[in-house]
Amino acid sequence: MATDCKYKAFISYDVSDEKWARWLHRSLEAYKPPKRLVGTVTDKGVVPSVVTPVFRARGELNGSVELAADSIAALEDSACLVVICSMASARSVRVNQEILTFKRLGKSNRVFSLIVDGEPYASGSPESDQFECFPEALRYQLGEDGELSSVTAEPIAADARPGKDGKNHAKIKLLAGMLGVGFDDLRQRELHRRQRRMAALSSAAVTGMIIAIGLATTAIIARNEADVQRDRAEQEAETAKLTADFMIGLFQVSDPSEARGRTITAREILVKGADRIEQDLQAEPAIQASLMTTMGEVFNGLGLHDDASDLLELALVRRRVLTPLSEADLTDSIHELAKVKLLQRSYTEAEPLLLEAVERLVEEGDEQALIDANIALVQLYEQTNRYNLAQETRREVIRLQGLAPD
Repeated sequence: MATDCKYKAFISYDVSDEKWARWLHRSLEAYKPPKRLVGTVTDKGVVPSVVTPVFRARGELNGSVELAADSIAALEDSACLVVICSMASARSVRVNQEILTFKRLGKSNRVFSLIVDGEPYASGSPESDQFECFPEALRYQLGEDGELSSVTAEPIAADARPGKDGKNHAKIKLLAGMLGVGFDDLRQRELHRRQRRMAALSSAAVTGMIIAIGLATTAIIARNEADVQRDRAEQEAETAKLTADFMIGLFQVSDPSEARGRTITAREILVKGADRIEQDLQAEPAIQASLMTTMGEVFNGLGLHDDASDLLELALVRRRVLTPLSEADLTDSIHELAKVKLLQRSYTEAEPLLLEAVERLVEEGDEQALIDANIALVQLYEQTNRYNLAQETRREVIRLQGLAPD
C-alpha cells in the first residue's frame, strides 16, 4: 500500500448505502495486518501496521457532474478506491464521477468493489438492466484520451451478498487486494482469531441456552390462565423438574474416570446432553422437541452441522405429531433444519424444506423470517445452477424488502 498517500483508501458509495459505508469504514480502520507481513513490500507498496485513515465521502451532488474540491483532493491523496456496488450506486452520478476521476489519476489497478446487492454486468440485457450494480466507469476501461472505452474492465470484487463471500470474507478479500497480499495469508489469521473467540464463547453459549430454556419455561407458565394453572400445576412442576434435572445432569460426568484428566469440550457436553434427551425424556415429547431444537441451533452455531442436522431432524419428527400442534414451532423446526441442510450442501433435502417453510411463513406473516427463507432459496438455486429461479426469487426478496420498483 502506497506510503506517500494521506489516506489508505477512499470509500465511494450512494447515500442509500450509508450503513454499508459506515460498517466498511469502521472495519478497515479497525483492522491490523498480521505482524509478520508488516513492512513487506508488495505490488501495492509497503504493508502498513494499520489501515487508517480511510476517507468516506459524504453528501450528494444534487445531479451535478462536478466533484467538490475536497473530494478531488482526497481522491488524489488516496492509495486505493473502494466502491460499494449496489443498484443505487450503479445509477449515482457522483459515484461514477469519483471512479472516473480516480482512474484518470493513473490508479485504475487500485480500484476495488464491494458488492452488496444487484448483479454485476446485468445491464447487458434489457430484462435485467435494473439489477445492474456496477457503475459505468467501473465496467469499462479508460482509453488513452482519458474517456471510457468500449473495452470491458474486470474490477477486483468482493461479494457481501447472502450466499456469496459474506461480510467477513468480503472484508478480508478487500484488504488482501488493497495490501497486495494473498487472501489465505489474512484468512488464516482470522480463522485462528475466531477459534480463540469461539473457545471463550462456547461455555457462554451453553449457559445462554440454559437461561433461554428457563425463560421459555417461565413464559409458557405465565401465559396460562389461572384455572388452567391450577389444573396443570402438578404437570408443570414435573416438567420444570425434568428440565432442571436434565440441565444439571448435562454438566455432570457420570463416571469421573471418563475424563481421564482431559478437558471436556463443549461438543462432548452437548453430545452427552443430546443422548440424555433421547433416553430420559421419552415421555415428554414437547420438551424433547424444544431441547433438541435449542441444542441443534447451538451445534450449528459451533459449526458442527452434522450433529445439528441429526438433532433438528428428530425435533421435526416429534413436532409434526405433537398434540396440540404448535404451527409456529413446527415452522421454526422446518426452517432451522433447511438452513443446516443448505450448509451441508444437501440441496435435494434442503429444497423441499425451504419451500415448505416459505409457504408456512406466508400464512403466518413473519416477514423477516420469510425474507431469510427466500434468500436461502436464492443461494440454493445458484449453487444448483438454476439461475432463472434464483433471479425470480431474488426479485421476490427485493419486493419483500420494499426495494422493488413501482
